[in-house]
Amino acid sequence: MTRIALLVLPVFLLTACTGETFLSTTGDGEGETNEYPEFDGAYLQVLSPTPSSVYLLGEGLPLEAQIISSEGEVLEFEDVHWESNVEGELATGLDESVDLDWGIKIITATADLPNGDRLQTVIGGVRVQGRHTGIYAGNIAINVNAEFEGTPITASCLGGLAFVVDMSGEVLIGEDSSCTINLLVIGEFDIGYGVEAAVEDDLADGSIQINTGFIDVPVAFEGDFEDGNLTADFEGDLFLFGFDGSINTTRLSQLVDAD
Repeated sequence: MTRIALLVLPVFLLTACTGETFLSTTGDGEGETNEYPEFDGAYLQVLSPTPSSVYLLGEGLPLEAQIISSEGEVLEFEDVHWESNVEGELATGLDESVDLDWGIKIITATADLPNGDRLQTVIGGVRVQGRHTGIYAGNIAINVNAEFEGTPITASCLGGLAFVVDMSGEVLIGEDSSCTINLLVIGEFDIGYGVEAAVEDDLADGSIQINTGFIDVPVAFEGDFEDGNLTADFEGDLFLFGFDGSINTTRLSQLVDAD
């Protein structure tokens, strides 16, 4: 949990959760008059961003806050300063939008009130990432086509497929896996495969590395992202054999590592 040490005392912790709010105050000296009593006991409410939330690259990160009095009324005060642990100072105001690079951010909102109090809220785990970023799983169907003594022979296998689209939304990397094909003329054999691709807009342009056990065959494919799914068709050749197949996957989670 992130904590901020404020140099002005006393310091009062108002909430202790993700998106912590802190108050520091200079206090009123003896004989001094508080000209802004409406701000006493006020707190800073951050409406956006929210902790552990996902925001898409190119759509702007909304920064929205308000100062609430001790009686629950919204006070007229706009001097809220926003900072990121990565980019530094972002903006000043109650309703702003900023474009940030991809990554997991900690956003801090600070308000120095007229009565001398400083309110500060820390929002952690704010994710800025590509539209198709996430963890995907599904299946891949591989068909092997051959000809034996003039007779066409076809065999198929259906295997699992899992891959990640990174936080930038530009790189697709899959886990290696395999499935078993029974081609009558030579019997059963395993086919290994792995996928990688570059992602741009709603398209994935890459290759499937098919391993027959004695040779690797890169087979190009183009896939389409739609409604959290990636589908693709592919085909290629290896000596006397032809390959074709399809990919069908669904995004299971938008949360990936920042690396």
